[in-house]
Amino acid sequence: TIWWILNMVNDIVGTSSVTIISRYFGAGNKEKTIEAIEQTIIFKFLLALVVGIVMSLIIPNVLSPLAGNSRVLEESVTYGRIRLITLPLAFSSYSVNTALRCIGDARKPLYIMVISGMLNMILDPIMIFDVIPFIGVRGMGLGIAGAAYATVISQAAAFIVGLYILMSGRTFIKVGFKRGIYFVRSMDIKLLSIGLPTGLEGLLRNLGYFIVMKFIASFGVGVVAAYGICTRIINLILMPVFGLQMGSGVIVGQSLGSSNCDRAEKAGYLTAKLSFWIMFISGAVLVLLPGPIIRIFSTGDDIIGIGALFLRYYAVASLFMGPAGGMASILYGAGDNVPSMLAALTSIWLVQIPMLYLFVQIMQMSIQWVWISYIVSYAVHFVMIVYFVKKGKWKDKCVI
Repeated sequence: TIWWILNMVNDIVGTSSVTIISRYFGAGNKEKTIEAIEQTIIFKFLLALVVGIVMSLIIPNVLSPLAGNSRVLEESVTYGRIRLITLPLAFSSYSVNTALRCIGDARKPLYIMVISGMLNMILDPIMIFDVIPFIGVRGMGLGIAGAAYATVISQAAAFIVGLYILMSGRTFIKVGFKRGIYFVRSMDIKLLSIGLPTGLEGLLRNLGYFIVMKFIASFGVGVVAAYGICTRIINLILMPVFGLQMGSGVIVGQSLGSSNCDRAEKAGYLTAKLSFWIMFISGAVLVLLPGPIIRIFSTGDDIIGIGALFLRYYAVASLFMGPAGGMASILYGAGDNVPSMLAALTSIWLVQIPMLYLFVQIMQMSIQWVWISYIVSYAVHFVMIVYFVKKGKWKDKCVI
């Protein structure tokens, strides 16, 4: 629940910043690009500070109903408070990476994330254990707090390196913060308003998936375990697709900034086509070899059987999901985020959940109908996104 809220807050400003920064950069307005980057970093830092402090105060009350015992609660609160108090570092590291992507320097954020991830992996055993496994060297023995500190240090390193790149002129823009901590009211309002539908969309999705999970759980522990394994496999497959869609959103923003709507539209359509073929090839592998893939994670015959069925159905659903994301990148880059929110609301809350209630709750039908609901939901989502893109209102969206 806490991370849902934090992700929603981050998505609101993060989505807005992509649209604003890329538009100004595409328009060739360096002063406004710098101002947009500075406002994004300042605004998200202070927003994270406020949210982090408030959440750190209420976290015991939030976690107490979920914790199995006092020890679990104590360690969860310890970990949560460390992460929440240092939330500005996390949000700021996301901001500098977003800024670099929006000005067309996508490689540096990749390098920063890889180095940050490796640093986290190195620090985790050092800070968590009394004796570091495999090498027998004495560690710091901080336990769960050590895991939190390792993450914080790696995020701080990512932020410092990214900020150094922006401020040293080692990219296409040089950020100076010459005015210190300052606010531009009109831009700060846009940072909240443009991304607000995206934040609400994330909330709707998470709450919707929580309810869908309730239906899945009604079929037993084995189904839940199979579903958990399959979602991890699917998330790996989706990584390149999400990367394409993020890049497309930046290109759309830059193209609209230079008043080139045709280029923006072509970027979205190309992303949709590439996403389709990635999902088609991945889906073919899932259909042909679901058992061997799941066997990497589990040897239980029941779990393998259930998971194999889900992966086959998901392979069909993904043919709608991938292109929908590609087309949605046009809306995302243009700052027209209400259509995506409406598509999520309709496909999950007005289609999938009622469908599950009818077939699972009332008619007591098999787990197969849960997997079918994903196909129907993604198909509806795809049709709605295509409709809104074809309608063309995103071309008139003015954000700068």
